Amino acid sequence: VKYLREQINGGNIASLNLSDVSIVRGGDAYDGTNRTANDTIGTGMFSEFSSLKYVDLPKSVVYIASNSFSRSGLKKVVIPDNVKEVGMDAFAYCYSLDTVVVGRKVKNLGQGVFYGSSVKVAYVMPMAIPQITYYLFSSDPEIMVYSEMEKDYGESDWSQFGTVKGGL
Repeated sequence: VKYLREQINGGNIASLNLSDVSIVRGGDAYDGTNRTANDTIGTGMFSEFSSLKYVDLPKSVVYIASNSFSRSGLKKVVIPDNVKEVGMDAFAYCYSLDTVVVGRKVKNLGQGVFYGSSVKVAYVMPMAIPQITYYLFSSDPEIMVYSEMEKDYGESDWSQFGTVKGGL
């Protein structure tokens, strides 16, 4: 991870395919203080990298920590189906981020996950409505859900942050 960060920071990488990667605990700190943890995109792991436009996250990841990609240049993010929780401000202030896909097993989205990002469309796949807190979106996106879940999402706190529509 430390090497990848150096390459991104140097402008050598704009796109990462980590879909078949396993993140494991240990190694050197990737930013001076934070170390990797099993199946986790760590705190601030890829934040502040405006040159990072695309990333395919590891399928094995179950947790995306706070500020993991905040202030990055991501245009689209697909949260893998195995992710259960996304930490506070994980994708906040990503000014190019216009499309979000929330994986099927996400149960909790922390405060401000997409706040300050320019999300236009969010495809929300969970059939059980994920718990959310304040400042989920600030861009009033279309929140696309499965047709049979449209009423449930529409009557939940999700409706405060965008226009809930069925059709998935």
